[in-house]
Amino acid sequence: MNRDSFLVVPKMTKPFLGIVALFTILCMLNLPIILTLWRHGFDDGTYSHAYLIPFISMYLFYQLSQTGKLEFRAVPSIFSVLSLVLSCYVLFVTSNAQISIGYWVALIAVFVTSITMLYRFNWSIVFPAVFLIFIIPFWGVLVPLLQNISVAVVTYMMSFSGVPTYVEGNFVTIPAGVFEIADGCSGLRYMIVSLAIGSLFIFLNIKDSKKAILFLSITIFGALLTNWIRITALILIGEYTNMESSLMEDHNTFGWYLYVPFMVLLFYWGNKFVKFDEQHDHAHQNTNNILNPSNGISIGILIILILSSTTLKALFITSSDNMGGQIPTSKNTPDIFNYSSVSTIVSPEGTSDNTYLIFSFNNKTLDAKPTYYENNFIPEGWNTFSEEYTKDWHIFNISNGTTQAMIMVKYEIDNQVTPSSRNFKIKRLKSALIGTSDTKLHWSFIKCIKSCDAFKSVAINLLEKTALD
Repeated sequence: MNRDSFLVVPKMTKPFLGIVALFTILCMLNLPIILTLWRHGFDDGTYSHAYLIPFISMYLFYQLSQTGKLEFRAVPSIFSVLSLVLSCYVLFVTSNAQISIGYWVALIAVFVTSITMLYRFNWSIVFPAVFLIFIIPFWGVLVPLLQNISVAVVTYMMSFSGVPTYVEGNFVTIPAGVFEIADGCSGLRYMIVSLAIGSLFIFLNIKDSKKAILFLSITIFGALLTNWIRITALILIGEYTNMESSLMEDHNTFGWYLYVPFMVLLFYWGNKFVKFDEQHDHAHQNTNNILNPSNGISIGILIILILSSTTLKALFITSSDNMGGQIPTSKNTPDIFNYSSVSTIVSPEGTSDNTYLIFSFNNKTLDAKPTYYENNFIPEGWNTFSEEYTKDWHIFNISNGTTQAMIMVKYEIDNQVTPSSRNFKIKRLKSALIGTSDTKLHWSFIKCIKSCDAFKSVAINLLEKTALD
């Protein structure tokens, strides 16, 4: 055998290597987005399955290449080109606007449209790319709904147990103690895993759409039912062991003990839906039809991806280190993250114990924004008793014992200010259309002299005058 023959890549493998190269390039060109996924998804227990998703996706592409369904295009289609350009523009806008869900979904859309531009379109090649959606940590929006359903179902199930039960909000009180049906008890993690595994099983085995819908529905319901049984069982175990069982601490593992048998039974039942066909024989008959990609297509995709790259954009932004100042060493200061600089405005005359800070954000990282979820406007030790909007300010009326004060907040982008975080996000999205992304957060602490209500209008006017000066 010729030694050089070992260096030849099998024709069936070339399309798969193209997918790997495309996926790697796309990730490298968008490292800031990948870092946010790592920070908010992979590092969260609810999304601990995320580590497996890319490997499953790549395996599915490998199987498609082996069966001849992954074929290079000879010439691009107009629709695929327009789809790729549009998805890249959406990625550019949403990343500039720092809309997390927007740029996460847009990145997957770019991957899907890149594949359909490089390869002959069929629905089989779309699923492995869309499967990556199970990495995205946007499923948390379902938590309140699933949590309320869990409370209602567990309350109903406990009515048959004979154990005295009192439910208030998310708290279940029994003679032995109190249980909280918290976010982790919503069943979201079981539902996400079921959706991922169920959709994968359907893609590989079930061809009939009605059977596929039935199978996926039972998969979701079974996952939620498992969670409801888990919560009810834990409450009963707590009651009969006087809250001394080790399961009171390690209740998540107990849930998986219930969930795994359900999945085994589900797949056993699902195998009855499986229809075997002669895919492999058909695929091998079409092996010779696999084309080589056009260099023009590959270069075109690369150029479009580079133009929308968030990695390259970040390289041209100055460091996000707090080089422009530091928060004053005072106990009455906020917790603000990822700002590039902070300016301290001189306290206006007529105010007592006032602090006025302006934080600037330069989009070096996608979490560098005034509306970052960990930003806390209220100083430690103070409690909010009311909120209101006056002129351009969002005012938090706070108290610490008998002392009252006001926290005044507003957002700025492109010299436009708004007190509403919702309106600010809309302005941020509009500004992103033309590439503007630098933002500011105005934050002020004002200790009230006598009555806050009587002092409010004076304080606002003084702050506005100070900012202009």
